[in-house]
Amino acid sequence: MVYQLPIPKSPEVFENIVCDLINQIYKTSNFSLYGRKGQNQKGIDIISSELNIVVQCKLRTLNLNKRKTKIDFVNEIIKDIRSALSLNIKPEKFIIATTLENDNLIQDYLNTLMIFNNLNIVIEFWSWSKISSDIFLYSNIVNKYYPFRNNSLEFARINILNKSVYKKSKTNELLFEFQNNKNVNQLPVFDISFINNSQNTILLNKIDCFCHTLSVARGGFPPVPNGILKPTKKFIIDFKLMSDFINNKPSKEEILLEDPIFVNPKSPLRIQIQNKKPLTEFYRVYFIFHFNNEVIQTPNIFFNSDHLPSGKIVTEL
Repeated sequence: MVYQLPIPKSPEVFENIVCDLINQIYKTSNFSLYGRKGQNQKGIDIISSELNIVVQCKLRTLNLNKRKTKIDFVNEIIKDIRSALSLNIKPEKFIIATTLENDNLIQDYLNTLMIFNNLNIVIEFWSWSKISSDIFLYSNIVNKYYPFRNNSLEFARINILNKSVYKKSKTNELLFEFQNNKNVNQLPVFDISFINNSQNTILLNKIDCFCHTLSVARGGFPPVPNGILKPTKKFIIDFKLMSDFINNKPSKEEILLEDPIFVNPKSPLRIQIQNKKPLTEFYRVYFIFHFNNEVIQTPNIFFNSDHLPSGKIVTEL
């Protein structure tokens, strides 16, 4: 099981965690809590007037596999969206941050409603697994809210190289935009560092690599890479780009380590993984690292857009 941080016990703490996290992800301090406890917040818990994004935080323990429970939860979200719009706030993005499991069906259904009602709003459904994974990227947030955590393994840093080709977005820490620069290697290198916090030596046995194509409309054609395309790193993968549009499954590459990598106690580990093709289109990438005693998953890493919805039209739950 992928390690997750414990779910907060109070809605107030959860809202503060999400507010700190989203400020870090979007590299701003403009997100703030909306109103205070006891006030009618009209479906809004966190807001950024600068980025035109609102967030509703829902600390819940629901079984979304039950259809009635899912429908009731979606109706609650729809009510919150209507309340927010009644304030004449016209957000570009409405984030539902929850302590529930991921559910793409809910996100697709909500975005379908926005389209059919001619509302130009993107809905993002943040599960606790996504929030927990993202928190691990920011040690200040981890230490602020989880100073006595028990996990033995943490991400220390995630970079995409070459930095002159895959430029980090100014508004999203996990979004990288392709720059068609000549005379540099344009094959992306995922440069990922861990820290073994335990007193024991651990072994890395396998890495699962996933790539999803995002449903983003493009005017014209993607850039044709005109730089250097040369594999240079130890671990090489070859994502079957755009294959998930055809097969309805993400492209998956598996790295099996015949000789496991040993990580000494209280020591860092740095892994570099290179794809055989440049990432010029719209993708979401993540990795799952299988150690002998733990499995850890990176947050979603976006290329050229952080538009999460799948584009599927879902009219019934």
